Amino acid sequence: MSVVATSPLLSLPYNLSKEDLFKQLEPSSRSYKEFQGLEVPMLDCEFDAEVADRILDFCCRTFKDRCVCSVAHNDLDSGIGCEQQLYNALAEREVRDRELKNHQEAKRKSGSEKDFSVSAAKRRAAEDGISVATARLAVLDEELNDLNRKKKEAPWYMLFSTLNSRRSRIDCLDLTNCCLHATGLVFLTQVMLEIEQREDDPIFELVLDGNNVGDQGMTAICTLLRLTSHLHTLRLRNVGLTERGVSQVLSGLVSNKTLKFLDLRANGLASIEVTKAAYTGVQRFNPRVEVLLE
Repeated sequence: MSVVATSPLLSLPYNLSKEDLFKQLEPSSRSYKEFQGLEVPMLDCEFDAEVADRILDFCCRTFKDRCVCSVAHNDLDSGIGCEQQLYNALAEREVRDRELKNHQEAKRKSGSEKDFSVSAAKRRAAEDGISVATARLAVLDEELNDLNRKKKEAPWYMLFSTLNSRRSRIDCLDLTNCCLHATGLVFLTQVMLEIEQREDDPIFELVLDGNNVGDQGMTAICTLLRLTSHLHTLRLRNVGLTERGVSQVLSGLVSNKTLKFLDLRANGLASIEVTKAAYTGVQRFNPRVEVLLE
């Protein structure tokens, strides 16, 4: 079932510097036919765009068939907290945008009041609300522009951007314990779906074990499950899910046609009884996928 579990990987030494990593990834006459992928654990250097490009280039030119690419145990977090700030700002912007529309609708309806004083009071209240919401949206947009600039310097953004910009022949992407945030998952799933639409070496297996993305990361995962036409294995062990997050992931399976295996074990915040009940409900619509809950 799993490429990660059954295929031998070319595993590089731990704690490589950037210089040593590039030496390891230099073109060579050596045959790597006994390996079906590359494992680059715990680098002792910044995971930047150049590192990402060298790793993906090695995978593309070295392995005869589609391969596994594991960057497990590398910290891909920005280190400045911009992921959570971006998540919060986007969530607040959605709320403020709804408030603005509600106030605009209230202003429009205020003219239908027969009592002039009532109509005027409602109109003033709506205009005050519009003013407050508009001002806050302007501040949020400025913050979002700054955060979007900062996120482009984050290792996860550089890796996923590089993945999207070139053919890599990666069958399985292993991101175990990479300190990913829900914000990173949104971008990753967008990249995966864009690659699928181009019919350009789509990823069939995704490993996200050990990333504390929590329930807030499952909106992106649910969207991926609903829209993917290639992903067949997804691993989400120990990612901080409660019953809500597990249920959201399972809901993505209802219309999914490709997934064969989903691993949700080691999410101790979720009640096994509740998640089993949710899975039982999903099985009526999608009996093809095997789901591990405990």
